[in-house]
Amino acid sequence: MTHTLADLISTAEVLDQLTSLERQELCQFAVRRVFKKGHVLCSQGDDWPYVLYISHGMLRSVINTPDGRSYVVGTWQTGEVFWSHTVFDQQPAPSTLEVVHRAEVHQWDGEKILSVILRNQNATRALLRRQTRLIRRRREVIYNLAFNPVVSRLAKLIVEHVFSSDQPTVARDLTLADMAQMVASSPEVVCRLLYQFQDHGAISIDRFSITLHDRQGLERLITHD
Repeated sequence: MTHTLADLISTAEVLDQLTSLERQELCQFAVRRVFKKGHVLCSQGDDWPYVLYISHGMLRSVINTPDGRSYVVGTWQTGEVFWSHTVFDQQPAPSTLEVVHRAEVHQWDGEKILSVILRNQNATRALLRRQTRLIRRRREVIYNLAFNPVVSRLAKLIVEHVFSSDQPTVARDLTLADMAQMVASSPEVVCRLLYQFQDHGAISIDRFSITLHDRQGLERLITHD
């Protein structure tokens, strides 16, 4: 069954609070875009006042430090909406937004979508809740990077990101370099820890997939604040 954009955004956070007519209005000025893996939608420091609905694929927000290191501070997956910071404060983007897997998105100009959202009290409240939750999530990411050991950060990534669904076996969509960026380490350390997890029976890995055998074992490695 083929779903229209109006159908898809009817279950998306914030946009699900709009009326059917308001969602149809949004669809009229949405621009469909398709990107290959590795494409950079905006770079850290760019003025980029747009909102994206991700109909397929995955994006990530990466902070680049002055010494050349990169840290993944957020990922955005199919069915989610990405709101650029520039939409709200007219300031440059604090992170780089790039494509992890081939992605199809629908893009809106920030001012246009806000003009629709702010007419609807429920949608406005939902947007405020969404932004507040994002701030809290960023705090967790920063705390995790600053205070938790790499083994804890990697275990958390596997439990909460790689195995976010109930499927016991998933494709290896993230490279060692990708995972290293997400836990602020090196590919060599990540590789060594993955094989340690495998030696202890928590996971099994091959070139194409990862299978989770002992979620509780990994969860015991996660340091909670």
